[in-house]
Amino acid sequence: MKIKLSIGRKLSLGFTILIGFFLFSNIFTFSVFRESQRINDQNSNVYVPSMLLLMEFNNMIITSERLIGNWIFIQSDIDTQDKNQLKAIIAQDYIDIKSKLVRISENWDLEMQEKLEEIFSDVDLLFVTHKYVMDELADWTSYDDPMILFFVRPMMEEGGDIAMMTRKITNQLDELIDIQNQNVELGYKQMNDSLDSLGRLTIILTLLLIISGALIAYFSIKSITNPVNKLRVALQLMGQGKIPETAVYVTNDEIGEMAKALNFLVDGLKDKSSFSVEIGQGNFASDFKPLSEEDDLGLALLDMRESLKNAKEEENKRRIEDDKRSWATHGIAKFAELLRQNNDNIQELSFSIIKNLVKYLDANQGGIFIVNDEEIGEKSVDIKACFAYDKKKFLKKTIYIGEGLVGTCLQEGESIFLTDVPDTYVNITSGLGDSNPRCILIVPLKLNDEIFGVIEIASFKIMESYQIEFVERIAESIAATISTVKINIRTTELLHQSQEQSEEMRAQEEEMRQNMEEMHATQEEMERKEIESQSFYEAINESVALVEISMDGNVRRVNKKVCDILLFSEGELSGHSHVKFFDKYFVETSTYHQMWSDLTNGQKFDGTISLIKRNGTKLSAQVAIHSIKNKYREPVKIIFIIREYSEVHA
Repeated sequence: MKIKLSIGRKLSLGFTILIGFFLFSNIFTFSVFRESQRINDQNSNVYVPSMLLLMEFNNMIITSERLIGNWIFIQSDIDTQDKNQLKAIIAQDYIDIKSKLVRISENWDLEMQEKLEEIFSDVDLLFVTHKYVMDELADWTSYDDPMILFFVRPMMEEGGDIAMMTRKITNQLDELIDIQNQNVELGYKQMNDSLDSLGRLTIILTLLLIISGALIAYFSIKSITNPVNKLRVALQLMGQGKIPETAVYVTNDEIGEMAKALNFLVDGLKDKSSFSVEIGQGNFASDFKPLSEEDDLGLALLDMRESLKNAKEEENKRRIEDDKRSWATHGIAKFAELLRQNNDNIQELSFSIIKNLVKYLDANQGGIFIVNDEEIGEKSVDIKACFAYDKKKFLKKTIYIGEGLVGTCLQEGESIFLTDVPDTYVNITSGLGDSNPRCILIVPLKLNDEIFGVIEIASFKIMESYQIEFVERIAESIAATISTVKINIRTTELLHQSQEQSEEMRAQEEEMRQNMEEMHATQEEMERKEIESQSFYEAINESVALVEISMDGNVRRVNKKVCDILLFSEGELSGHSHVKFFDKYFVETSTYHQMWSDLTNGQKFDGTISLIKRNGTKLSAQVAIHSIKNKYREPVKIIFIIREYSEVHA
């Protein structure tokens, strides 16, 4: 039996079907948006923060490896920036980041939580090893103990405990970072799959709506046919993923309201499409306003923009930091190679340093001042090289301690960074004369609390903090090189002086030979005595510890026995004050001052004094000290002989 339906019932049935389609579409769309929002929240609140914390943790482990390496291989006091930074990492930074990771790992799966706990155990063991090194090398003198260095240094070498444990931890952290990154990418893939499903369902529903609309239109009156057809065309375009270019005409009836809603939806889709294109092109500042507070797609797009914007900002920050570290590392390597050149000419070395430093910092001018060791009295520095605007400048200038910015830096031993330099302020009291830079950086060349010079850099660009830190780091290397160059130059001068003295002696011997030809018998006797005297001196030199000291108190020559007793090399004593191997407390006594006064007046000393080895061990030595006089009975040098000695135990 056929059921005969009226047109009204068929229309009602058709509209009922349309309503069902709309309800199903809205429910599915809402579920897709909710799932996308859930995935986005999970990425924003769990996966991305987890990945960033793990990367920060990884950087902290790498930094601790570099700092413990500096602790082992660079002899320094306990209170240095690197050592304090390492202590802060172990005492505070590690605890902070560990607590953060423990909190956020509650949202991870059990396997990843177990991996994280394993990493924490490895890090605890690593820092126990660090603390062992820090305790062993707790002060300056501990670096002089070869047994400590024998056990500690291999830890940082390839295959050492610290190196292997650090590699293991960083590899484990890289695995966790990769997993979190994969979770982020999987979340975005799930969002895209959900949106693709929504698009396919929209197409299906659109086709069904078209068919239903056609059936309803067949039974509709002619007065609604054209508006409905226009709505159908617009929906067909939207079902194909196209956005209608022209708005549907709005009438003053229910169909007109539908047309109005459709036009509003089209405008919203146009805005979403334009917004998506802008985001895809990286324009995160693009303006977009959702259709309403319940526009899930619009709100999801805004959330996606914020997530991508934050991720890009973090990436840019990391890239900038990597560029700064790479710049500093390359600069340190460049100047390390540079300092190995011209190590016998302090003038050429100074110009090479300041030229390359000005260019590497992209500054405008610079000067390097070296402490004048020859001048007696008030401490001063002489400019050794000045470089400005890619030209070598020859200046002769001496600056005394406390004079201007350079003298202040020399006096205080601290860096000076001046940025408050107005355009009209052209007479800057500095070592470079009158200039009008935007900033001035003055750094002392300091090694082991001893200042060897000052570097001054002027630039029309404000220097960044990492550039200032770079200059301060290489300043110590420059100071060490200058110290070595001065020692080499002094050694060369002493060698040249010795050669000149040898030449003079040979000339005198020739003259003596000519004058003594007529006194052959006397000459043979003198030669015999000379041979005996030389043999006697060599015998003494081989059997006793002997030091030759000039009248100004500097060591002129030492033999091997002295070096073996005091553990100094010949180069560490020659040219230096004799008080270097005297107990500093003995030097401050009246006994020492009376002894030295007697020696400089031509007398001798025979008794017991207190000496000190290079490793700090004190010796009680029985010595004989004699003043050697010339033919005018004037003291010209002092001979210091160690007869017996014994270690003084605390």
